[in-house]
Amino acid sequence: MDKQLLSVAVVGHANTGKTSLIRTLLRDASFGEIANKAGTTRHVEGAEIRIDEHQNLVIYDTPGLEDSMHLLNIIDNTPIEDSKFEHKDEIDRLLAFIEREHEFPELNQEIKVLKALLTNDLIFYVIDVREPILGKYRDELKILSYAAKPIIPVLNFIEAGTTNIDNWQAQLARLHLHAFVSFDSVVFRFADEMKIYHKMRTLLAHREEQLEALIQQRQQQWQERESAAQQLIATLLVEAAACRFKADNDEQSISVASEHLQTAIRSLESQTLSQLLALYQFKQQDIDQYDLPIEQGEWELDLFSSDNLQEFGIKVTSNFVKGAGVGVAVDIFAAGMTLGAAAMTGGVMGALWGVKQRYYDEIEASIKGHRYLCADDLTLHVLWARQLSLLSALQQRGHASVNKLSLQHLDSNKDILPKYWSKWLSRARQHPQWVTLNKSDQPKLKEKKVLLIEQITTYLTSLKSN
Repeated sequence: MDKQLLSVAVVGHANTGKTSLIRTLLRDASFGEIANKAGTTRHVEGAEIRIDEHQNLVIYDTPGLEDSMHLLNIIDNTPIEDSKFEHKDEIDRLLAFIEREHEFPELNQEIKVLKALLTNDLIFYVIDVREPILGKYRDELKILSYAAKPIIPVLNFIEAGTTNIDNWQAQLARLHLHAFVSFDSVVFRFADEMKIYHKMRTLLAHREEQLEALIQQRQQQWQERESAAQQLIATLLVEAAACRFKADNDEQSISVASEHLQTAIRSLESQTLSQLLALYQFKQQDIDQYDLPIEQGEWELDLFSSDNLQEFGIKVTSNFVKGAGVGVAVDIFAAGMTLGAAAMTGGVMGALWGVKQRYYDEIEASIKGHRYLCADDLTLHVLWARQLSLLSALQQRGHASVNKLSLQHLDSNKDILPKYWSKWLSRARQHPQWVTLNKSDQPKLKEKKVLLIEQITTYLTSLKSN
């Protein structure tokens, strides 16, 4: 076996969640077959977690042990007096039994498990803690001990089996198995996965460097995935807030603009949803999507906001702020030069020209009596809450879970808005170009958009550290 290849055999009684555990560790819901019946896995199947170009962890799924009492009885009564069995210990007893496998066709599945025990570096013994402790489980553990390999009992489905956990821990201790790990392949916690790798590192001291590299890699991947997800959510908020459509002051025009707004924002959320699912390696069918309830507000230009004034180099204390404003900008657009000589000095005229260029559409709408529709604050609040709840749900969803997530119920317990919430929305609403900004176009606008997304992402990161 390749010295850089670390292999693990996942064994246990039938239907305890062996395949489910592997799916969750691999982040692959397509590995193997899962069914609520015994003996679903009929063959040994392997999958690889690549550490780097020289090191790999291979995990092998094995058939379930279904008749451990009968198996143990035959193994214990298998003669090992033959001179080929030098040590005449439990390992030789297993080897002697495997040599006679043709005599026991009824134990075909169990023999596959025994071969896996002898050819791998470590054993995960998966326990469904919802089950009471029975004699067959003690027999299985005794058989595993014959292979003389490190064993990590994995207490699976702990969310549903809390009442049995203490009993299982006590029983394992009686069998000198203290390095167990509590895990749940349906209700996933990344910290529990890390505990598995740390236990492996403790039991396989000669593979410490390899396992440390695996631990570092998995932690980095988790952090990078979370950071990418936070950036997707921040981008969605910015673009949804920036989204707006112009309408005339009549019912039909407003209705059409409202439909365009709803379609655009739902499309933005749908794209983000697909990206988040792909990021955490889930599929579209894993979630029931419900339409975001969208209420439209009316966008009103505020040239007196500090963000707008600073954009044109105008100090908040200037005379322009005190006596000029939207009216002056409208005058300039309409070629009505009403400013006095005093107002023309100090670069005010240049600032006003910049106002005209930057807010051409808004000023035109003001003159002609048009309006802009945008998503109101409540819509954006619900959108924000849904993304945070979805992210939390995806991070706690095991890849063996078969129940669908429902966006209809993902907007609770997220009522506390960030301190800078209103400022973020105001800034985004001033830049409708941010919705369709191309990478190669308008570098200054792109830079401002990226800066706002980074500020929101930083806030999301701070939530995790608190």
